Amino acid sequence: MESNISLDLSDPDLRDFLLAALAVEVFMVLFFGECKVYDLSTAMFTAFLLGWMARGKILLYHAVFPLACFNRETACFLIVVFAMYGLRRLTVTSWIQSVGYQALAFLGIRVFLLLQFNSLAGGLFWFRPTENLQMYIDAPLQGAIYLTGMAAVVLLCIRRWARQPALLQTAFIIMVPCLVTLYLFVGYTFEIRVFAEIYPVIVAMIFRRL
Repeated sequence: MESNISLDLSDPDLRDFLLAALAVEVFMVLFFGECKVYDLSTAMFTAFLLGWMARGKILLYHAVFPLACFNRETACFLIVVFAMYGLRRLTVTSWIQSVGYQALAFLGIRVFLLLQFNSLAGGLFWFRPTENLQMYIDAPLQGAIYLTGMAAVVLLCIRRWARQPALLQTAFIIMVPCLVTLYLFVGYTFEIRVFAEIYPVIVAMIFRRL
């Protein structure tokens, strides 16, 4: 019996699905060597929350946001993205309520987790900018490859900046400087898992018009 199953790649929904599936596989390849169990979920939460933000599904966004905060504390960047993106899209009352809810949810969860792990050894931050810079000096070839790759990604993201949706522009402008600062001061040289939050934004900006 012959099969009549075929893929219609002209269907935009199918293309989006295939791109999303491919993006997950690429994520696993890039992050596999050094990933933590919550890195993939970090990218997932970011993708879903930005998607709901773009579609105006605020209640759904609010329901899932606390889970993103439990997953990783850098979910706080989404509060800033939401605040900037929603500034002219929400009424003043709705904006204050939404941003206030997110801030209180994040702070409450953060304090709760700090209290839960208060008895463990260690500090809040591992401040190591000097060590990170020294590792670039000690491994110049690896550092050059790493920085070239990062620069190439940034150029691909901004090559059609004016045609990018406002939400992607806002997320990129806010998240990239914040994550790079964290990477340099409290991260670990050549560790890319710290950029998990920006991964969905990068994929969308580079491939959304293919």
